[in-house]
Amino acid sequence: MSQKKRKPKPKRSGNPGHKRPTAPAMPATELTFDRIGKPEIDRILREQLGITLAAALERSSVPSVQAFVDELEHEDDAVLAVQSLEAELGIEAGADELPELDLEQDVRLLRADIEQQVQISEVDKRLLTICREAMVFLERRAVRAEKELESAVRKTEQAENQAARHERRAEERVSEAQELRGKLEAAEAENAELRERLAKARAKGERLEHELEDVEDAPAGEAADQDVIADLRKRLKQREELLIEAHAEHERLEVSLDVARNEVIRLHREVEGATEEGVVAEEALPEVETVLEAVEEAMKRCKHLVFTERALETAEDSPFWRPDMVLADLIKLDQVAEAYERPEGIGQPVGQFAQDLGLDWRSGVGEVWYGIHPNDYHFSQDGHTLRVAEHVRVANGSGAQRCARIYCAFHPGGDGPDDLARGVYVGPVGRKLPDSTTG
Repeated sequence: MSQKKRKPKPKRSGNPGHKRPTAPAMPATELTFDRIGKPEIDRILREQLGITLAAALERSSVPSVQAFVDELEHEDDAVLAVQSLEAELGIEAGADELPELDLEQDVRLLRADIEQQVQISEVDKRLLTICREAMVFLERRAVRAEKELESAVRKTEQAENQAARHERRAEERVSEAQELRGKLEAAEAENAELRERLAKARAKGERLEHELEDVEDAPAGEAADQDVIADLRKRLKQREELLIEAHAEHERLEVSLDVARNEVIRLHREVEGATEEGVVAEEALPEVETVLEAVEEAMKRCKHLVFTERALETAEDSPFWRPDMVLADLIKLDQVAEAYERPEGIGQPVGQFAQDLGLDWRSGVGEVWYGIHPNDYHFSQDGHTLRVAEHVRVANGSGAQRCARIYCAFHPGGDGPDDLARGVYVGPVGRKLPDSTTG
């Protein structure tokens, strides 16, 4: 048989001389290797597809990669068969010319070459499958990334629009705050004028009282003198009525002033971006059913407030429907008492300190009410008479069930052994004391 040249055989497998070990049973979803190891598979995938084994497993199914590994091992079997047959026929490795072979030997060699080409073709098919699956994976990921990008763009636009709305709202709030500041200044000026008028009315009322006392001390005279006395009494009554009206107007302006101040504070917090999340949660308090229970619970918790008998008596009489609010304000008031007891002082007005704690504070009570309702505005402690000077407005609804106050007295203390200690003494708790609004 004539000699003929043979094309060099493509060999892509690793070392075919390794014996095939018995592989243990593995889960169906885990890639298994018989003869060709991971490094060799990784090298072939990088050369053929430009991806690593890990990338192929990520972007393709495990069965596809496993089928590629199996076909690659079958290709190695075909390469071994060709090499074994060539050695048997005396063909040297890498020789370009074949020796004289008979027909049967030539057929055997041709069949071995064809089997090798078939296995190479199968490997190529498996590689193509992996490549297609990887392309589909990348396309899907690209589509998903594009959708995520579109979503991010939409969210960015929404955030920009929301920021613009917040900015406009902040500008509106600033304008409202400026307007409220103007109203606040006008209310303060009106309040100052009313205070001055009230002081003048009080002075005039005191002068008329002295004139009336002088007249009463004088001996009974003629009818003209009696007319003067009646006129003085009438004028004194008119001044008292004017004084009560002025005090009522003063209280109304105080309420309007507080509402304006609170609104300015709220607007400032909104403009500065204050959020409820930044506020520290208050201590959880036990449930109380009545105002008396609230006072009794406060007596256990408050270390600085001094609770008088009047506090317990009035608390028992109060039908206020939210005793938990009374308890919460008493605990805050205890912080005011603690600050008042400091030798160095609070360092700021008591009212401002109380308002910073969240109390609806009211300082001062009109002198007229001490004289008109002395029993309501005075209370005793250890034989000493104390006078209501400040109070906390717990709620300001209509009726005793919706309205509640905490009245107290700030005593500076004394040096005598029988004097009361410096501190805050709690007086009436619950019902609002009589004034111009209650009659």
